[in-house]
Amino acid sequence: EVDYSNFGTNTLSRKKKALVTLRNDNLRRRPHINISMPHDFRPVSSIIDVDILPETHRRVRLYRHGCEKPLGFYIRDGTSVRVTPHGLEKVPGIFISRMVPGGLAESTGLLAVNDEVLEVNGIEVAGKTLDQVTDMMIANSHNLIITVKPANQRNNIIRSSRMSGSSGQSTDSTASHHSLPTSHLLQNFHPDEMESDEEADIVIE
Repeated sequence: EVDYSNFGTNTLSRKKKALVTLRNDNLRRRPHINISMPHDFRPVSSIIDVDILPETHRRVRLYRHGCEKPLGFYIRDGTSVRVTPHGLEKVPGIFISRMVPGGLAESTGLLAVNDEVLEVNGIEVAGKTLDQVTDMMIANSHNLIITVKPANQRNNIIRSSRMSGSSGQSTDSTASHHSLPTSHLLQNFHPDEMESDEEADIVIE
């Protein structure tokens, strides 16, 4: 006699094996996709750390790697006014005095004349000489991160409607169209290629 009770069981087992085989075949045919950091990514100059800085400050990354453009801006000594518990206090400061046409700073539009320099690559410039700040910028010229207090706060990024008065005000009492202090040019031109209207300018390559 034939045992018909085995037919249903054997058929079910064969169907399961066939499904498993098909699934394994599909998995083997699926292409393997590598997900990693892009190797051809080109960093560009930008405003960074907007969420952690006071609203009156701006941190700018000037990225010059593979670019022949000079940094292209002058810095000079000046005077900044700080709000302290004892009132207004004048302190020395470093300011951007002018831009070089065609330079990286001008082409990005992220820095402007009379912006006060506060930090260079995370190091505060307070108490440092103009030469020291210049050396700091030159040492980091291919990836310069400069924190400034923009002279024109209307162009600064506004994150909320509240006013931020803790950082005080910054003014430049030494700026004059008739007399400018010694300023240093951050760029990579040869000195003979520059036409300067200030004999005191120092070209830094």
